[in-house]
Amino acid sequence: MKRKAIDQAAVKRAAVRSTRESASLERRTVPANYVRSAKTGRFVVARNTQK
Repeated sequence: MKRKAIDQAAVKRAAVRSTRESASLERRTVPANYVRSAKTGRFVVARNTQK
């Protein structure tokens, strides 16, 4: 099978879709109008900048 170049955005979309579907199967979806707390937002940003 030939190797194919895949852009980073496509990988990100696939990961988001997979995570959303997995959560849905486990019945732990987040409501569309849910807003994270400020503390949680800071935590997520801190975790993402560590990588």
